Amino acid sequence: MQKRALILVAAALVTSSMPGAQTMDRAAVLREVGIAHGMLRGLQYTDAVTTSQFQATGMQYIVGQSFKPGGPWPAAKLTKYNVWINYAVPGMRIDLERTNPERSNPGSPVQGGGGLPFAAPQRQILVVGGTRAWNETMLPGGPATPAIGQEKDRAAQIWMLPQGVVKAARMAGEKLVVGMEGNKLTLTFPLPEPASSYTEKVRLDERKLVEHVEVMVDNPVLGPALLEADYDNYKDPDLSDIPFPFHIVQKFRGSPILDITLTGARMYNPYVVVPTPDNVEQAYAANAADPQSKVEMQKAGPGVWFITGASHNSLAVEFKDYVALIESPVGENRAAPLFDAVKKQFPNKKIRYVINTHHHFDHAGGLRHVVAEGTTILTYRDNQPYYEKVLASKGARPSVEAVGEQRVLTDGTQRLELYKIRGSNHADTMLIAYLPREKLLVEADLWNPPAQPNAPPPGGVALAEPLNLWANIQRLKLDVAQIAPIHGRIVPFSDFRRAVGQNSTN
Repeated sequence: MQKRALILVAAALVTSSMPGAQTMDRAAVLREVGIAHGMLRGLQYTDAVTTSQFQATGMQYIVGQSFKPGGPWPAAKLTKYNVWINYAVPGMRIDLERTNPERSNPGSPVQGGGGLPFAAPQRQILVVGGTRAWNETMLPGGPATPAIGQEKDRAAQIWMLPQGVVKAARMAGEKLVVGMEGNKLTLTFPLPEPASSYTEKVRLDERKLVEHVEVMVDNPVLGPALLEADYDNYKDPDLSDIPFPFHIVQKFRGSPILDITLTGARMYNPYVVVPTPDNVEQAYAANAADPQSKVEMQKAGPGVWFITGASHNSLAVEFKDYVALIESPVGENRAAPLFDAVKKQFPNKKIRYVINTHHHFDHAGGLRHVVAEGTTILTYRDNQPYYEKVLASKGARPSVEAVGEQRVLTDGTQRLELYKIRGSNHADTMLIAYLPREKLLVEADLWNPPAQPNAPPPGGVALAEPLNLWANIQRLKLDVAQIAPIHGRIVPFSDFRRAVGQNSTN
């Protein structure tokens, strides 16, 4: 009966030419899809679902943190993945806990970034409510930090869930397009605010349940990239006649990013609230600047400036005829003010080079801006073909120069040395920079100085990358007095020696 109804609806869409028929057909399809998802009830077919909640375990793959450029994203094991949704706000809270993946060879290292390997289970609480986004700590509803700029992508996750699909399609009104792929119905429509710049395409199975969702989203490195979700193993978890998939897989640009199996769910309006914390509302109401736009310049030597103010640092080095910038991270929101600040500091010199320490997305996120500026990217040789492909725009190739084991920039007075790091499990493309006159080492992710100078040194798995950095410094025979990290403050080299247990001056 359902299959016959599906065919009749599809036929009506194709053959009807009466004025207003498309609107009627949309309404008919949406009613059938809403009924299939247990949402439309009573004589008036009222949408009875306003909230839901589910728990799951599985795997999360950390986007943009592969060991090699273009390689698989590293996996983390999700021991907890709890989600609360309020479709009326709309809002969503994701409370997850993740740890190191289980490996077939326990002795093999965990490779890649994103904080791996974790020294202890890591908890994150990610929230969106209306047009606000924030992160919570300690517990749901706990202290909050505004996540300005994350609203769009987090809100899209609400409308990619099956019941969210139905609601967003209804809100799209005449912008909803109903189509067919083979013998299956498709729905295509723009998402509600704050994700209204995204369009969602949905494929329904023979029961009119959502089985596949696609949204083209924005990514600082990849540009427009396809986010997909697949749903199967539908169940009625709380006997409310509201089916929900117990297996969810998400992919980003064809690579898996989430694979979870539900352990339970409550679909018929559990108590879910996502009130915006006062400090978050105040930050948005004040039209607060994106935190990544804050740029502070700190002189680190003649013609050398350490650039801080946000989550990632950079270093500007002045030469006679140009400026070299170490790192353009995060995204356009960081790269644009970073370039503006460097141009203001050196008004008569072009930024000729941007040195990219490694290919992880948080460190490569500003490279599209670099390309737009006409600046040449210096990066380890294995990154060159990857960047030339993903950063290409309208057929134009970016200017990317390969760095091998060593590269030196000099004008006879200023000297900047680049070296490939060997043996890192964080990234296979890692470069460090060294200024011999200042005896200053620039490194990313290999050692992050603690916020407190007297904090205890790292131990266990957290010590592996610092020890490897130490071994490379010894191999290269670098005379280091200070370290300028891409994360953290400039510190004396003695702090690093202490961290790796090398207090001796020999």
